[in-house]
Amino acid sequence: MPETPQITVALVRELLNSAAGNPVLYINESGWLEVGSEIHAARTAVVATREDVSDYFGEHHVDGLDDDTISELLPGTEQWVEEALEAHDRHTA
Repeated sequence: MPETPQITVALVRELLNSAAGNPVLYINESGWLEVGSEIHAARTAVVATREDVSDYFGEHHVDGLDDDTISELLPGTEQWVEEALEAHDRHTA
């Protein structure tokens, strides 16, 4: 598995704009973050749902969500990835 993957502005935008049914940000088989439908992601690999991301980023900036705002708030999402990696590792061990 590569280094701990990081949530990026591009991934946040992709998740928020995804046309997939029930989109999620998840850790794929290669250990990278990917956006897709929840049916394509193992439950233990899900980092965040679109609702999670909308709630987190939206509650911090009600006048619109620009890339600078997303970037400023990204450090608060690191724990999401760490928790997902721990859950995924426990499940696959």
